[in-house]
Amino acid sequence: MPRKAYLSIEGNYVKALVIKKTVDDAKFYEFSLEQILDFIEENSIKELYLSAFFSELYTFKFSLSSKISEKKKILERLIFNEIRKRYPDIQNFSFIYESYISQTSSYIRCYMVPEDSYRFIEDLIEANVNIKALYPIHIPLMVILNSISDLVDKNKIVCFLSGKTRFLFVFERSEMILMREYEGSEDINDEDIANINMTINYAIQTLRVNPQQVILIGTKNIETARLNLPYRVISLFPENDKYAIPYGMVLYEGDLKNQNILPQQYIRFKKTIKYLSYASFIFILSTLFLFGYTLNSFYKVKSLYSSVMTQKQNIIKHESEFFNISKKIKEFEMELKPLIELQNQRNSLIDTRYIIKGIGESKEESIEIDSIEIRNEGKTSVKIKAKIAGKNFSEKQISYLSFKDSLNREGFKISSENWELTKGELSIDGVYEHKKVLQ
Repeated sequence: MPRKAYLSIEGNYVKALVIKKTVDDAKFYEFSLEQILDFIEENSIKELYLSAFFSELYTFKFSLSSKISEKKKILERLIFNEIRKRYPDIQNFSFIYESYISQTSSYIRCYMVPEDSYRFIEDLIEANVNIKALYPIHIPLMVILNSISDLVDKNKIVCFLSGKTRFLFVFERSEMILMREYEGSEDINDEDIANINMTINYAIQTLRVNPQQVILIGTKNIETARLNLPYRVISLFPENDKYAIPYGMVLYEGDLKNQNILPQQYIRFKKTIKYLSYASFIFILSTLFLFGYTLNSFYKVKSLYSSVMTQKQNIIKHESEFFNISKKIKEFEMELKPLIELQNQRNSLIDTRYIIKGIGESKEESIEIDSIEIRNEGKTSVKIKAKIAGKNFSEKQISYLSFKDSLNREGFKISSENWELTKGELSIDGVYEHKKVLQ
């Protein structure tokens, strides 16, 4: 897990909180602004959350004639165009905003910082530090104050003391509409009272905001008789009051999520680096996988090659046996050839017993077979000679036709026939097509 640091740049000094695992084991640091890179290097900081006072922060609000769009890109384009219109001389800038919607009116409060005010992050980027967020210092301060329920809806003057540096803010409920920074002494004095009273008057007369209370943070002793408003001294984190801003950034990180004023170019750059890191990781993973697959395939091929070579040696070793077996097979085939030819010839012949049996079953009692001549030459030809007995011609005719039909059913295809009516002699030539063998 990369080491996180939460830094609040307060004048010429930086208040820092470094988290190792949880906020309970956090360590606090204070150092000059010039030592920020040394601090990051010494503590091996990889992720940085920043808050800073921007002397050139501009704030304004504007109303929209139509309903505020819920689409972030459309709304940001409208705000961008409004900034261009109000501050045409500022070419590059970054901004954050908050939408306020009520039954009577809807408007947007915008905070804009010119590019020159956040150039200090370039040194951090070059040091390969991942800047996760950059907040104007009033943002975490406002979120911390909003955690005190009775302050949320009040107009207030906030005086935040950090060493000799004072930060004065005018809040209209949760909207910051004016800020000042000046140097003083270690604790609050008459000059601070005068500055606060002047700020109260300016808010009422010029900004048309009526503050209800003065909130003092970072001090304990105060001469209050000369303040023009009721005051309240707040100790935000009694044990770590000096580091209120970085400590609040940790505790209220979720509430600060949409208040990041980092320039969009840097955010897009970080996304590109992130995607490239993912792509590089996938590429390396794919390369390792392919290397492993290739290595595995190489060992398989090597094993297969060894197996083939073993088989080759085995074949060479038994080559003479193979030729001897082949020779024996050829001799056996030569000796077996007459038997095979005889069997093939037998298989091609029709069993004459079946023919004789079929003729015998086809003839009637009035028919007497004289001779049957069978020839197995290609097709099996059969010639039958017989005599027909009968009392008259009709009986002989019927017996003859019945005999022919029976022969056809048995597989005889009659090619020629001849019979003499007076003598009762007949001769039938035909071809037998059934190939049946008697068992």
